Amino acid sequence: MNNVGNILLNQIISDNSLNKFKEFIPSCDNNNNLQILTKEKENIYWAQLDLSLNIIVNNKFKDTNIYYDLNNYRLGVGRFPLFNYKIDLAVPKNTLMTAFHIGDGSFGFSMGNGTTEGFIPEIIGIGSDENDAGLYFVGVAGTNQPSDIPLIILDGRSAYNTKLRNRPILGITSAKYHDYAVKVDADENLIVKGHVNTEDILLNNISLLSIISNLQSQIDELKSRTIKLK
Repeated sequence: MNNVGNILLNQIISDNSLNKFKEFIPSCDNNNNLQILTKEKENIYWAQLDLSLNIIVNNKFKDTNIYYDLNNYRLGVGRFPLFNYKIDLAVPKNTLMTAFHIGDGSFGFSMGNGTTEGFIPEIIGIGSDENDAGLYFVGVAGTNQPSDIPLIILDGRSAYNTKLRNRPILGITSAKYHDYAVKVDADENLIVKGHVNTEDILLNNISLLSIISNLQSQIDELKSRTIKLK
């Protein structure tokens, strides 16, 4: 499913508009597979979408801006729920705004728009004091069976579900936007600004500590031979 295509599709509000739009689509089969024109850089192509995931909920609570679909347990606050979202909250672009908060009102977990220039999904965790983590991720394994799959995965990709090539994947900073202490680039290189404190580093599965130890032994042996020669 093409995310860019979905965004274009869901800008169509009424069924009447959708029917008129279908007239300009090459094909729409009985399985609700819709072809929609999509552009990626200089390439223009038709992407397949599933209309069954894009039903717009029209039911509205009286005198509110809250929409609902009780049959499928879907709720929209501020706009029609799109896609298959169970809860859809409207958050404007170009506005610093919290979409929702879980906590005591002062401390807790929040998500919203983090910029006044477009939309950046922002997750904020605030601990109550210096003994609390601000944001704490926990992954719990379902079984004790061995696996090569990491428990927690951070996955960066393009809007077309392809490898990210135009920007770094991950950055870690402390209140210094664009000045990253740790960064992972699109070529999977790890860049660290500062010192790395570790007990050992493996280079092609060879212990760096072991390499240094062997080199130090050779240096000590050369020193011993030099002294004997003198």
